[in-house]
Amino acid sequence: MSVLVIGIGNPFRCDDGIGPAVAAAIARRHIPGIQVMTDIGDPGSILDAWTGVEFAIVVDAALSRDGTPGRIRRWTPADGGGPPVVSSHMLGLAQAYSLGEALARLPRRLVVFTVDVMDVGHGNALTPVVADAVSSVVDAVEAELRSTESA
Repeated sequence: MSVLVIGIGNPFRCDDGIGPAVAAAIARRHIPGIQVMTDIGDPGSILDAWTGVEFAIVVDAALSRDGTPGRIRRWTPADGGGPPVVSSHMLGLAQAYSLGEALARLPRRLVVFTVDVMDVGHGNALTPVVADAVSSVVDAVEAELRSTESA
């Protein structure tokens, strides 16, 4: 099975770096059969990366007025609608998903984790509450990977 973990975000925009931080942590674990990449949220490159992949896990920052910094949300296509639109990017995952759906270029299985963030200004460090969420998101990603192995 081909498995891809995508960390979306910009590590030079404070909490927007949560996706790349989680991707880096997963990559350091050298899990056999798992490909890891980061992306700034370009729908075209996301679409290209997950086309033909059996299972994709995406991690992205979410910025919304009712958000609670550090809160982790999980979404799958079975949940209905498109992926969360509270992204910290103007374009990104929601557009990649919509385009992939229209072109029949979605991974066979998709799980999206978003983390509510508070600061997407310039800077290369996550705020403490979002940094604390990194290990929980890594655990959630690994749990998804284990559930796939046993399925």
